[in-house]
Amino acid sequence: MAGPVYIADAAGVALQQPTSAQLTEYVVVSQLSWRDWGGPTARATGKLGGPWCSPKCSDGPYDATLTLSGLEQQERMAYYRRATVEPKKPEDLPAAAVNVQFQGIRLSIPDI
Repeated sequence: MAGPVYIADAAGVALQQPTSAQLTEYVVVSQLSWRDWGGPTARATGKLGGPWCSPKCSDGPYDATLTLSGLEQQERMAYYRRATVEPKKPEDLPAAAVNVQFQGIRLSIPDI
């Protein structure tokens, strides 16, 4: 890929290797530590939270792995189009998380 690589958050803000990002209204990742960035996939470990985990998340969000894929070239830059969040211990998530989409999250690309 030529040029910088970004992810767009739920508000359409372009981010490069962010330490946190709101992927959807219900999925927020934070304390991200990137292992890969700029290739066909990007991977980071961090914390998973969102409105579904209140009040537990105020004590500490859940450990998770974020994988970005679907790299798409746009003019002189590229964006990841899909995100998957894998909780380290899915069995620890509250019942409210059952209805939250963590796999195959479609990410937007800001208008250029």
